[in-house]
Amino acid sequence: MSVKISSENFIKAEKRASRLDLHISEALKPFTSENGDIELLNARKVLQLVKPRPENSHKGSFGRLVLISGSDRFPGAAQIAALSALRSGVGLVTVISTKAACAALSVNAKEATLMPVGSDSRGFISASSEEKEDIAETVSKASALLIGPGLGTAPGCLDVLKIAIKKSRCPIILDADGINLVSNRIEFLRRAEAGLILTPHPAELSRLCGAALEDVLKDRPRYARLAAQKTGGVVVSKSAATLIAAKSRLLLSARGNNALAKGGSGDFLAGLIASFAAQGYSPAAAAAIGVTVQGLCCEEVSKRLSKRSVIAQDLIDCLPELFKKIERLI
Repeated sequence: MSVKISSENFIKAEKRASRLDLHISEALKPFTSENGDIELLNARKVLQLVKPRPENSHKGSFGRLVLISGSDRFPGAAQIAALSALRSGVGLVTVISTKAACAALSVNAKEATLMPVGSDSRGFISASSEEKEDIAETVSKASALLIGPGLGTAPGCLDVLKIAIKKSRCPIILDADGINLVSNRIEFLRRAEAGLILTPHPAELSRLCGAALEDVLKDRPRYARLAAQKTGGVVVSKSAATLIAAKSRLLLSARGNNALAKGGSGDFLAGLIASFAAQGYSPAAAAAIGVTVQGLCCEEVSKRLSKRSVIAQDLIDCLPELFKKIERLI
């Protein structure tokens, strides 16, 4: 039987963790049972979803991921997401970003292909008519599309998001500003034909649901479900414990630790989830694997390094060793 917890007891566990300064996994223990509406993810079972890589294969066998992310102000977000995706098995990664962000990627993420486009006076994407046509063509060939890390919410970013959602025929992953851009435009998401994953932190979840942040923090299970219903997608509600709302199921991961409480962790997770979606995993499976791998990476790195010192690059560097262990299970 799966280990479960009720939404009511999950809320109690979150309060207990905050009051006693406990890791969320410790706070959950008194409340878990075989009954409840939230299912705790079992890392071993989740990792068994990872498929062996066929020997007779090529880069096209493992998907084409397109990222619309980064800006002059936030070039690192695109780099982290791209490297995370490449390190988790996707065959091809193309990053659409500003010229300055692509220049940085050419140094730090050499395996990615780049599509530099124009920017506005603040350093955010502002594509020309010709560039928009190129974006539409590139997106139409993707097997997954990640929009948001470091993107910004300028008018040019919204223009590109609209084009990408309209032209894509693949799963779409919205993170960070990708979520902020659609929070008041949920109707755009009805055009996502092949699956949708959203990865909001609590403030982004509150915007998606049109609710006060205070209310969301008091009852994340309710609002994660509500966001999934409103958008028709899989919602990964990030916090010390991560909830995944997928159709009628609500899944919970308590892996990881406070080393993830740092800028870049969300970009890392978005890259993981997008990579698995591009490789052909269902949105729910891609979300569960990505969340589990991130938590395990964090725990592995924290055995060697101070939690306060861990950065996203350390998590990326851990992936080859972690996937070697995972491959022994499959």
